[in-house]
Amino acid sequence: MAGRPPKPTALKLVQGNPGKRAINKQEPDPDYLTDLTAPAWLDSAAAEVWNDIAPKLRAAKVLTEVDVQLLSMGCVSVAQYRAAVRRAGNDLVKSKMTENEDGEPIETGEQVNPWFIVQSMSFKQAMAVFAQFGMSPSARTRIAIQPQGDLFNDQTKGPASYFS
Repeated sequence: MAGRPPKPTALKLVQGNPGKRAINKQEPDPDYLTDLTAPAWLDSAAAEVWNDIAPKLRAAKVLTEVDVQLLSMGCVSVAQYRAAVRRAGNDLVKSKMTENEDGEPIETGEQVNPWFIVQSMSFKQAMAVFAQFGMSPSARTRIAIQPQGDLFNDQTKGPASYFS
């Protein structure tokens, strides 16, 4: 999808809609995630990332029940990034090794350390996922929080957040 991401409906309603584009009156409003247990299929490294990030996202009111898979993918990317950083060390370039006819290893050139490639790819994946949750200063400027309420203004569920 090219161009800017769409402005959240709540933000359009508060700031106005100078472009007069149609406002989605049926935008989904999923419930916040209450069970912060990491999905069972995550490995221990990704679950550690989940346990660090999920409570913070819930406190920021951006983690809902439908976000579990996206957050899980981000946690896997961060875990892979951390592993790649450890494995890469400081060796940006590695020697290419082969064996001669006697079976002895010989250096035949140099190559970029493959762990730096894994590190770069997992960094980009994590950034793409976590931008959706507003986890960078610039990404937070694109997030608008709609406190979840009840259509019929049931006070036990919190204030109503429906503007239309």
